[in-house]
Amino acid sequence: MEAIFHTTAIFRQLYEQIPPLVPEDVQHDMKQALEQVEVNMHLTQDELEQTMISFAKKVWPYREAFFEFYTIYEGSLGEQILIRKFSYEMKKKYDLFRESGGSFRDLHTGGGAIHVFSSEERTQLCEALIQMRQELLAYTKQKVCTTDKKKYEQRIAEFTRILSDIEQQLDQLRERADNEQEHPELASEIREHIRGFEHGLCLLGPRLNYEAVCRSHEFFDTRKQQKQAHAHTL
Repeated sequence: MEAIFHTTAIFRQLYEQIPPLVPEDVQHDMKQALEQVEVNMHLTQDELEQTMISFAKKVWPYREAFFEFYTIYEGSLGEQILIRKFSYEMKKKYDLFRESGGSFRDLHTGGGAIHVFSSEERTQLCEALIQMRQELLAYTKQKVCTTDKKKYEQRIAEFTRILSDIEQQLDQLRERADNEQEHPELASEIREHIRGFEHGLCLLGPRLNYEAVCRSHEFFDTRKQQKQAHAHTL
């Protein structure tokens, strides 16, 4: 039950973070599906995940395109927005952080000279980072709907083509798993691999890596050769 509650919360996050230009009918259907799973006491974890994955595929190209633009604006504007959120004392401490070799990127990873901030200052830093992110998200939404709209639409189209290729690759992996008679455990491994990629589409796992999807066939060719070699040594 706890897993379903957690997954449903991620589904709501996926819905609430829908980027601009996602078709109205997709947003409407996603909202209805979310409302239904939130009150369905008989839904299994697999059924819930499958519902999420089906909608995640529809919004993935938009999410990826939006994330690209957000990352660009964060790189050019993030630090100056963040500094505006600081008190005078925090600005002095941030200067010390930079002088000690720390960078704006280190704030996200906790690396570099982050130790120069006290525990209380780190709490303030986290609050400022959250405020910065909210301001940047609003700025990015405004930009991709106006001056950057054409470029944004182009990236959405490109990510839609990438998703189509990814789905073809995953279908081939499913077929491979279905046809794997000799090593049932390898078929299970392939299906688990596929579900891992699908989880990456909808915030249930690490971000989907297109190159990793493309390398999967080669990876499982090697895995099969290893299993066959092992069987011959027995």
